[in-house]
Amino acid sequence: MPDTWQPIEADAQSIARQFPHPLMALAEGTAPAFVLRGAYPSADCTALMARFSERGYFDRDTVGKESQLSGGSYLDLGTSLGRMGANRDDLFAHADGTRALFPQLFAGLADPVETIYRNLSHLAAGKTVKTAEEADGRRYGPAIFRIYHGEEGHRAHYDSVRRRSKLGYAVARFTHQFAGVMCLQKGSAGGEAVLYRAKGEGEVEEIVNRGAFAEHAAARDLPRVQIELNAGDLYFFYTENIHEVPMVVRDKTRVVLAVFAAMSPEDNEIFVWS
Repeated sequence: MPDTWQPIEADAQSIARQFPHPLMALAEGTAPAFVLRGAYPSADCTALMARFSERGYFDRDTVGKESQLSGGSYLDLGTSLGRMGANRDDLFAHADGTRALFPQLFAGLADPVETIYRNLSHLAAGKTVKTAEEADGRRYGPAIFRIYHGEEGHRAHYDSVRRRSKLGYAVARFTHQFAGVMCLQKGSAGGEAVLYRAKGEGEVEEIVNRGAFAEHAAARDLPRVQIELNAGDLYFFYTENIHEVPMVVRDKTRVVLAVFAAMSPEDNEIFVWS
C-alpha cells in the first residue's frame, strides 16, 4: 500500500469542497480520517473538565447514583447502546436522562455535542444528520463521554451494528458506520487511536476474534496511522476498519466525547448515537 494513506487535516467545509461525498471517501479508504483541529474551544474544554471534577465524574464511587455515569474498564457519562442495548426500555429511559443532563452540563459553554453534529453535517453531502430514533419515536443517546484512567484502552476491533448486533435496532439498517471523537482532556502522548487499513471482514475478522491481529498487521506491514489529539480537536473515521486505543500509562485522565454515525448512499438520513 502507498505511504500516502494519511489523515486529512482541515476544517469540515474545506474537506467537503475536496470530496463530493466525504464520508464515502473514508469508507472507500481514500483517507483514514478527517482531523479538525481546534473544532471546540480549548478554554471550554478546561471549564467542562472542572465541572466533571465538581460533580465527581472522575470517581468510580459516583457510578450510578442518578449521575448517568456507568462503570467498567473505563467510565461512560452518557448512554451506551453497546452496554445497555440488551434491554430496550432501560436503554431509552437512560437516553432520556442523558438528553436532560447535557444542556445543564454545557450551560454557558459551547455545546460540544452540537459541535460534532454541525461538523458532521458539513461532511454529510446534503444528508440530514439527526440523533438516531426508533420507528416509535424513542431516541438514542446523542453522544457519550468516555473517561480513561491509568492503562485503559481498547484492543484491536471494528464496530458495525449492522454486522455485529442481532438486537434489531433501527441503526442497523445503514450500510456504513463511522465515529466522531473529540478530545476534551489529553491523557498522554501515544494514547490516542491507531487506525489500520484493514476492514474487519473475512480472514481479518477471524484473526481479530482470535486476538492475533497485532502479529497479522506486523507480518503484512499493514498501513496504519496514529491520531494524536489535543483538547478541542475532533476527528472522524470509518469504524469498520480495524482500530485500537493503546493501553499506555497516562499521566492524566483522558476524556473524549464520542459518537457513532451510520449512513447508506441511497438514504437521505444519517443516524447518530452513542
